Amino acid sequence: MKFQKGLLDDVSKRPAKVETNAGRPQEQVRGASNEVDDRLFQTHRRTTRSWQQYLKLLGIVSILVITAGGVIFYLTLPRFGDKVGAPKGLEDAVRTHFVDVEKRTTGDIDFYFCDNYYWARVNVEKRPDIKTNPVYQIGTYTARATGNSETGWKIAATPLTSADADQPCK
Repeated sequence: MKFQKGLLDDVSKRPAKVETNAGRPQEQVRGASNEVDDRLFQTHRRTTRSWQQYLKLLGIVSILVITAGGVIFYLTLPRFGDKVGAPKGLEDAVRTHFVDVEKRTTGDIDFYFCDNYYWARVNVEKRPDIKTNPVYQIGTYTARATGNSETGWKIAATPLTSADADQPCK
């Protein structure tokens, strides 16, 4: 069986004659026209950003991060009456005061932030063996510490006898 030349060629790749406005024929390949090529890359456009645009974006993001960090820092600052950790040297000063002045051994100490002083709830060891002084039967004291670690702490302690006195910063 004889085949004619081009019988088995792909029809879509054959050149076709297309008339232009000038009336001259122009060869165009079917299936690979400029329109088809343009449609393939319509959604993919090459964008070129300069380093200045990236610098602006980086500046905006860094300002937002710094602002968010500042807000979080401000909201976590201790406020009046908040339970806080003791500043440097305060816990040692309170324990020393109770051993030297009050003649009591301390246990757990909770510190609260007040405007210009720290209020503390101090658990002390009860002394049931000493019955002559009823203060030794009390197991909780309150302490008020003023000053700072550089000039020294001034501590005033009182036994906690009622629930009304167990309110921080009062």
